[in-house]
Amino acid sequence: MLKLAILLLLVAARLTAAQASTPYDRALQLEAADKYRDAAIAYREALRVEPGNLPAMLGLERSYAQMGWTDSLLALLDTALTARPTDVTLRTIQLRTLRSARDDAAMRAAFEQWLRAAPKQHAPFREYAKILLQDGFSSAADSVLQRAEAAFGSGDGLELEAAQIRASMGLWAQSAEAWRKAVAGAGYLEQAAIFSLAPAPAAARDDLRKALLAVPLVVGARRIAAALELEWGFPRAGWDLLRALPPDSAGLAAWLDFARRAEEAQAWLVARDALMTAYARTGSAALASRAATDAMNGGDMRAALSISAALSTDTGAAALAVLPVRLRALASLGRAEEAARALEGARGRISQDQYARLARTVAWGWIRRGDLAKARAHLEVSDDEERDDPVYGWLALYEGDLRSARRMLTSQSESAPDLVAALALLARTKVDSAPAVGRAFLALARGDTSRAITEFEQSARSIAEIETLLLAAAARLAGAAHQDTRALAIWRGLAQGHPGSPEAPEAELEWARALHRAGQNSAAMARLEHLILAFPGSALIPQARRELELARANIPSTP
Repeated sequence: MLKLAILLLLVAARLTAAQASTPYDRALQLEAADKYRDAAIAYREALRVEPGNLPAMLGLERSYAQMGWTDSLLALLDTALTARPTDVTLRTIQLRTLRSARDDAAMRAAFEQWLRAAPKQHAPFREYAKILLQDGFSSAADSVLQRAEAAFGSGDGLELEAAQIRASMGLWAQSAEAWRKAVAGAGYLEQAAIFSLAPAPAAARDDLRKALLAVPLVVGARRIAAALELEWGFPRAGWDLLRALPPDSAGLAAWLDFARRAEEAQAWLVARDALMTAYARTGSAALASRAATDAMNGGDMRAALSISAALSTDTGAAALAVLPVRLRALASLGRAEEAARALEGARGRISQDQYARLARTVAWGWIRRGDLAKARAHLEVSDDEERDDPVYGWLALYEGDLRSARRMLTSQSESAPDLVAALALLARTKVDSAPAVGRAFLALARGDTSRAITEFEQSARSIAEIETLLLAAAARLAGAAHQDTRALAIWRGLAQGHPGSPEAPEAELEWARALHRAGQNSAAMARLEHLILAFPGSALIPQARRELELARANIPSTP
C-alpha cells in the first residue's frame, strides 16, 4: 500500500505540471488528493471509454472502498465479465467485492461461475481459498484445495495455498510437505515457510522434519528445517542439517544464510562453524575474521585465537583486520607476552589511535595475569578520554579503589569468571576503598586460589555490609578447589552466624550437601527441612527438595 501511495503521488505530481489529458489520468490525480468521489467519477468515465482498462477498475475499487460504496462496483463487474469471463483480475476483484459486502452465498456462486468459465485454471481455487483463509475458514479453504486436487489430479500449482491453509489447521506435516514443494521452485518463499511452521508444537515436529527432509534433496527445504531448529532452540541440530550439503553455490548460500541467522540468535559457536565451512570453500579472510569474532563471543577463546592466528601470517589487510580479535583472545587467555609482541609487530602498519586502543586490550591481558605494573605501562599510551574503559575498572578494583571500579565495571562486556562476583560486591557496598578486597580479587586473577580464599575471609571482617558475600565467595572457591573441610566450616559459620543474610539459604544447602556426602543423612535432612521452612521464597528451594529426596532415599549426592 505504501508503494502504491508513493506511485500515486508521483503520478499526481507529473499531472499537475501538465494537465491530465485522459479520464484515467485525472482519476489518479484526484485519488492522490484524497478526492475519492470525484476520482470514482473519473474512473467510471475511463471505463466507459475503455471497458477493458483493468487499472481503472482497480482504481475504482480503491475509491469505492474509501467511501464505503464497494457494492456499487458489482454491476460494472458483471458487465466487464460478460465480455471477459476468464479474466483473473476481474474475477478476483469480484470475489473481494462480494467478501467486503459479506455476501458469502454470492461469493460462492461467483466462484462456481468462474470455474465454469475457466475449468482449466488454478486461479479460481487459489483466490477463493485465500479469501476463505483470510476470513478464518481454514477447513472450507482446505476443501477448496482438495477439490482442485481432484480436478487436476494433483495439488501442483497450489502448494503455497495448501501450505498456509494446513499450517493454520495444525496439520503440520502436511503443511511442511506443501512448503517443500513450494520452495523447490521459489526460494523467496523460505522466510514465509519458516514463519508459518515455527509455531508447530514439540509433539508434531518429528513428522514435520521428515516431511521437509524427504528425498530427493530440496536445498530450500533443508534451509527451512535448519532455521526452524534455530527457532526451537536447537542450533547445533540445525547446522547438522546443512554441513553436509555439496560445496556448490547453493550450499555456500545456505551456510552463509544459516550463519547470519545463528548470529542473530546469538548461537555464536554454531555460527562460527558455518562461517569456517564457508571459509574453506571461498578462502575469504572476511569470513574467517567473522568466525573468529563469533568464537570469541561464544567464549571459545582458543578457537578465536586459532582462527585469527591462521590469518595473522598474511602480510596484508587480513592480518590487520583480525588483529583486534587475536589480541582479545590472547589477553583473555592470559597470554599477555604474545599479545604484546603481536601489537608491536603491527605498530608501523596501524594508526596511533588504533595502537592506543589495542594497547588497552594488551593491558587487559596483563590484568588477567595480575601484573598491574605492566598493565599500567601499556595504558600509558592511551588518552585520558578513555578512562572509563573497563580495563581501568579492573585496575581500580585490584588496587582497592571500589568507587572507581563501581563506575567503570558496570559497562564491562568481557567474559570473566570473577566479573559476576565483582559486580555483586560493588552493588552491595557503598564503601569507596577496600585494599583487602582488591588483594583478594588480584589473587584470584593470578590463579592463587588459596591466597584468594584467605584474603576474602580476612576482608570480610573489615566490611560488615558485605561480610556474608565475601565469606560466600571464599566458601565457593574452597569448594571448587576441593578444600571441603574449609568450605564446610565457612558455610556452617555463615548459616549459624548470619541466618538472615542473602547468602544464608546457599550456606544451608551446601552444609546439608556436605553432611549427606559424609553419610549423615538425618542431619542433612534436618538442615534441608529447615531451609525449606525458613526460606520458602528462595530460588534454591527446588534444589533443596531434590536433595531432601536423595537423602531420604539414601542416594549419594553429587558434590
